[in-house]
Amino acid sequence: MDTPRTAQFSQRDSLDLVLRTAQDQFVVSPQEETRLWVKNAEGSFERLCNTRVTLCDASLESGQVVVMETRSKDGTWPSQQTRTASSGPKEEEEFQGQPGICGLTNLGNTCFMNSALQCLSNVPQLTEYFLKNRYLEELNFCNPLGMKGEIAEAYADLVKQAWSGHHRNIVPNVFKTKVGHFASQFLGYQQHDSQELLSFLLDGLHEDLNRVKKKEYVEQCEAAGRPDQEVAVEAWQNHKRRNDSVIVDTFHGLFKSTLVCPDCGNVSVTFDPFCYLSVPLPVSHKRVMEVFFVSMDPRRKPEQHRLVVPKKGKISDLCLALAKHTGVSPERMMVADVFSHRFYKIFQLDESLSTILDRDDIFIYEVSGRSSITENTREDVVIPIYLRERTPARDYNNSYYGLMLFGHPLLVSVPRDRLSWDALYHILLYRLSRYVTRPSSDDEDDGDEKDTEAGKNIPKPENVAGGSSQDPGPEQAGPSSGVASGSRAPADSSPGPSDWPQRRRKHLFTLQTVNSNGTSDRSNFNEDTQAQPYIAIDWDPEMKKRYYDEVEAEGYVKHDCVGYVLKKAPVRLQECIELFTTVETLEKENPWYCPNCKQHQLATKKLDLWTLPETLIIHLKRFSYTKFSREKLDTLVEFPIRDLDFSEFVIKPQDESAPELYKYDLIAVSNHYGGLRDGHYTTFACNKDSGQWHYFDDNSVSPVTENQIESKAAYVLFYQRQDVARRLQTKPQPGQPDPPAPPACDPLSESMDIN
Repeated sequence: MDTPRTAQFSQRDSLDLVLRTAQDQFVVSPQEETRLWVKNAEGSFERLCNTRVTLCDASLESGQVVVMETRSKDGTWPSQQTRTASSGPKEEEEFQGQPGICGLTNLGNTCFMNSALQCLSNVPQLTEYFLKNRYLEELNFCNPLGMKGEIAEAYADLVKQAWSGHHRNIVPNVFKTKVGHFASQFLGYQQHDSQELLSFLLDGLHEDLNRVKKKEYVEQCEAAGRPDQEVAVEAWQNHKRRNDSVIVDTFHGLFKSTLVCPDCGNVSVTFDPFCYLSVPLPVSHKRVMEVFFVSMDPRRKPEQHRLVVPKKGKISDLCLALAKHTGVSPERMMVADVFSHRFYKIFQLDESLSTILDRDDIFIYEVSGRSSITENTREDVVIPIYLRERTPARDYNNSYYGLMLFGHPLLVSVPRDRLSWDALYHILLYRLSRYVTRPSSDDEDDGDEKDTEAGKNIPKPENVAGGSSQDPGPEQAGPSSGVASGSRAPADSSPGPSDWPQRRRKHLFTLQTVNSNGTSDRSNFNEDTQAQPYIAIDWDPEMKKRYYDEVEAEGYVKHDCVGYVLKKAPVRLQECIELFTTVETLEKENPWYCPNCKQHQLATKKLDLWTLPETLIIHLKRFSYTKFSREKLDTLVEFPIRDLDFSEFVIKPQDESAPELYKYDLIAVSNHYGGLRDGHYTTFACNKDSGQWHYFDDNSVSPVTENQIESKAAYVLFYQRQDVARRLQTKPQPGQPDPPAPPACDPLSESMDIN
C-alpha cells in the first residue's frame, strides 16, 4: 500500500472527482479499473459503489480515510480475501493461456450455473462490453427493479477473470452468493435449470445496466386496424422508453401476437418484445409401457411385455395392445398397479393411461370373460388375493397380528356357485401349483380332521360387509379399491374341487378376508354392501419354508417384444420453429378477455417473428410437465452450425439486398445429460478470438471439433447474426467509434450498437 495522500474537496463534489484525483495522486492510468472504499469509525471498510453521487450524499466527513483499489491483471481484486482462482497466487501469475478458455469450479450441483455463464461469456459483443469497461458508465444503482448494480459487477468480475488468460479455472462463489441473495430459488446447492438461471441473469443484467433512470408509464398499443409496420415501430419505441440496455441491444427481438375470439371473431394484434425463443419439440403420440402378464394357466410364468400405446389412450388400449401378443381377448384382462405386495389400484377399462407413471409396476391378469346370458355359462367373481406370512409374536397396532405381506398378489376368477372356503382353497392351490408343492402321501392326515370351514360360503359381494356374528369363518372383508362385484363372468376352464381326489389332505395355508391394504383391522372397514372381498392366504413359516418355492414364485420370462425400442426420428430445428409459430388454442387456465364479448374466451393465438436480435437464444423445451406425468424428451434435434436461415419465418418486409441479416451462426450450446431428477450440464462454445470450439465441463476445458457439437443433450442454443460477426471482426482503429449496426433488425431503422 502506498503512502496516504491528503486532498481537499467540497461537500458538493462528486465521488468521481475523488476517484480521478486519487488516480492522479498515485499515477494510475485512467484505463485501469479502480474503485473506492471508505474506512468507518469501527475500522471496517465500506464500498463506495455509485461515484456519481456527492460527498454529502455519500455521508463522507472531513478526515475520513478513502482507499482506492486497482484491479489486478488477472481480473481479481486485491481486497478479495478468498481467491476466486483455484491455483495459488504464484502459479496463476505465471500462467498465461488463451483468454476465455477457463473452467468454473462446481460448488455443489452448480453445473447449471456454470453452463449458463460459459454460454453468456462467449457472446462476443457482450463480453467486449464488459472487458472495455463500458458497463461502468451505465451501472444503474437506483433502479427499483434492479439489484443495485451488484449482479452486473459480479458478472463483470467473472468475465474479466475468465478472459484475463491468467486462470485455468476460477471459483464463482461470490457470483453464486449474489444470485442466491437476489433470487431465493437459487439459494443452497440443489440442482436447477440452466435456462431458468439464464433468464434471471439476463433480466438482472438488463435492469442493473438500464440506461433509463426513471421509467414512465406506457400503455400497450393495439393495432386497431393500423398497418403492422406502424404498430411495430410504436411498440418498439414504447419498449425502449422503459428498457434500454446492452441486453436489449443484443438479445431483444419483437413478436407479432394475433388473438382471435371464437365467438365474435374479434381480432387483437399486438407486438411484444422477447429475449429468447422457447420452442416446443414435436412430441410422439405413442408411448412405450412395460407390463407383466399373468395367465390363468398356473404352469405359465408371468411374461414381461413392452407395449406401444397411444400417449392419450385408455386402459382398454393397453389391453388391446397386449392381446396382439398373447392372443387373449381384452375382455378377459384386468389391469392393476402393484406396490409393496398389494394392489395400489385396480383400473377400470375407461381410465386414462396418463395416470400410470413409467416407474409403476403394472400387472395385467387374465380372468374369465364378461357375463353372458346363456344356458351353459355361469357367472364368476374376480377376487383379489394377497399372500401373508405369520411372523414372531408382534403387535402392529392390533392390525397385522404378526402377519406380513409377501410375493405378488393375484386376481382369481371364482365361479359364483362355488363360493365356499373349501372350493376356494383348492382353486388357489391349483393357481399356485407352479411354486407350491402339494403334500405327499406321508403328509396326509387320518381323515378325522374337522374342517369347520369346508361347508361355509365366502361372503358374496352383496353380503360382504354384513355377515353373522355366529359365523366361525374369517372376518368379513372391507372395501375393494375398485373391483366391481360380478363384473367378470364365467367359462373358467380351470379344474374345480370335484376334479381332485377327495381324500382329506393337510391344509398348507388358511384363508381370511382382509381389506384392500391386506390387514384384518375392522376399524378400517367400511360397511359398503357392494364391496368386493379381498382374501389373504396366510402361511405358517414352517409350512411356507417346506412347500413354497420363493425362487420359482419370483420367476418370469421376457417376451420377444421386450427388446423393442421405440425409435425416435430426429427433428430439424426449423420444424421446432414452425411448431412455435403455429396457431394454438389457449388453455382453460389462461383465457383471454375479449373486449367485444366482455368475457374471458379460449381464443386462438398465433405468434410470428417480426424482428430478430443480434444474438438469438433458442431454448428447446425438452422438459414436459402434465398433471400426471413428467418426462424429458431426448429427441435428437438437428441444428446447423452455420447459415441458420430465418428469412422464411420473419414476416416483416425484408431487405433482399442484405440476406446476411436473416442468417445466423452457432456460437454456444448448453447441454443437459440425464433425466428429470438428476442430470449434468455442460457447454460447447466457440472462442471469439481464436474461432476454436471448446467443451466446458465445470473446471475441465477441452478442444472439440464441430461434428461433436450436435447431440441429444442440446438444450439451449446461442446463435449470432452473420452481419454482427463481420462487424466485430472489423475492429475500429484506436480513438474511432465502433461502426454502426445495420438497420434491418430494429423496427425504427436505428443503430442497436452501443456507442
